Amino acid sequence: MFFPDVAKATAEFARALKPGGGLCSSVWVKPEENPWTTIAMQAIATETVVAPPDRDGPNMFRCAAPGYVSTLYEGAGLRDVVEWDVDVELVTRSPEQYWEMISEHVSLAVAALQQVDGPARERIRANAIAKVSAFEKDGKVRVPGVARCIVGTKQDASSTRPGGGARAHPPRSESRR
Repeated sequence: MFFPDVAKATAEFARALKPGGGLCSSVWVKPEENPWTTIAMQAIATETVVAPPDRDGPNMFRCAAPGYVSTLYEGAGLRDVVEWDVDVELVTRSPEQYWEMISEHVSLAVAALQQVDGPARERIRANAIAKVSAFEKDGKVRVPGVARCIVGTKQDASSTRPGGGARAHPPRSESRR
């Protein structure tokens, strides 16, 4: 999500794997399925212009499209690539703690809040807290979201030859001294 060149980063992760090793990542799916972030960003948008992120630049929803990361994995030579969606929850003790966490740790929110004055920031805070209060239950705020998990495996060196032939060089544990 946040690498300037996700294809290059994925290729490097795959290169660093031992044969048979696995790579697993998770990304956020589209904003509409992640109200834990959209509540705050919609509140911010009532007071300032929130520019849409560069669709090809680093941002938290850059890899949201189904198959996006799987294609990167396959392009990096990984096999047996599988992806699936996982329901998640952001759980905080209170609506106020939700706001504190989002306003201090979500980079889009932090950047946008730097553009507003104190009174506007307080109106944004009140708006977000009012909306997130709808997710309060059992003494906690539980805001849903959806992440996508992706796994792939680096092929064993022997499986790249027809018939799984012998390796040209033994693995390090078998090498002669």
